[in-house]
Amino acid sequence: MTKKILARTILLTGAATLALSLPLAAQDVPAGAKERGYFLLPELHEMVPAERAAMDKFMKAVVAEPVASAKTFDKPLRIALMFPSLETSDAWARLNISTRKRLEELGVPFEITEFMIKPDEHDRQGAQVEQVLAGNFDYVVIGPSEYQVQKSNISRLAEALPTLVMNVVNPFVDTYGTDKQPITHVGFDHTIGAEALCQWVIGETGGEGKFALVRYIPGLIDSQRSDHFADCVTKNSNMELVGEFEANGDRELAFSGANALLSRHPDIRMLHAGNTAVALGVLAAATERGVLDDVIINGWGGGADELKSIKEGGLKVTAFRVNDDWGVAVAEAIRAHAQRDPVPVVLAATIKPLDYKMSSEAIDAETAHAFRYSGQLDR
Repeated sequence: MTKKILARTILLTGAATLALSLPLAAQDVPAGAKERGYFLLPELHEMVPAERAAMDKFMKAVVAEPVASAKTFDKPLRIALMFPSLETSDAWARLNISTRKRLEELGVPFEITEFMIKPDEHDRQGAQVEQVLAGNFDYVVIGPSEYQVQKSNISRLAEALPTLVMNVVNPFVDTYGTDKQPITHVGFDHTIGAEALCQWVIGETGGEGKFALVRYIPGLIDSQRSDHFADCVTKNSNMELVGEFEANGDRELAFSGANALLSRHPDIRMLHAGNTAVALGVLAAATERGVLDDVIINGWGGGADELKSIKEGGLKVTAFRVNDDWGVAVAEAIRAHAQRDPVPVVLAATIKPLDYKMSSEAIDAETAHAFRYSGQLDR
């Protein structure tokens, strides 16, 4: 059996087999999913309830102690890691470490080749895809520079070898159940994080005042973080969206954009930051202007830099990812696939708010589990 056929056989094993084998038209694809071209996680789970049950069961193994693989490996699995990790956030470094350590605990031998880019280097990642396709890999784990920009490359990878897509939980509608569908999508539901931040901000401000967006790289993730947050706030409070700035995930651009927004709206209550680098740039601008106590600035992801800032009185809140569950899920998915066990189409880890009202000890208690493999990073 070829690698490609084996990958599809395993993908179509288990509770979702019937659902995936039906034409999508017969499964009542939601109108919103058709329009945007990808599923929101609740839409997918409503359409295929077996996927929700499969994901919930699988994630229990992710948070549990490791169980050694039942498979005997003749040689190491050759894994390509393709991450947009040349940035401020430590999330990708933690993903890398936790994946490796969990594979070791599972008794799965591996050889990893890393392909790294800056988050906005779309063309460079495209060139790296060609390298992976020309190589001799058993698995590829790709964090797209931008999910929709890399759609065709993700499809090409998935057709050629078992592929795991990171940082999104939103399968494309037109590739779902086809040879172009990855084994799984592993990440965090950014809309859940956005809603959690929304409710926190409304509670903190009493639902009054002005806010603005300082954005991440244009695309699906920024839309789910920034637009979903803004829609939630405006629909559920009296807060007014008064501006936005395209920072492209860049710290220096965020600093400039925040200064412009603060000059234009000196009474603004919140600047929503779309990622860690943006948050730190906005934080620097507010600090320089002496308005840090008057303006709420959030983090996104809850890495070490963000948590340090919260403890020191800088950022007020972050959408905190239980980061190492991300890497553990990758390792468990590779192990399951190699054993010919079914893997859910989406694996979504926990995301929740942590804020300045928490003690350092309470924050450390959260990170004890979230960073249980990656620990204290020296970056």
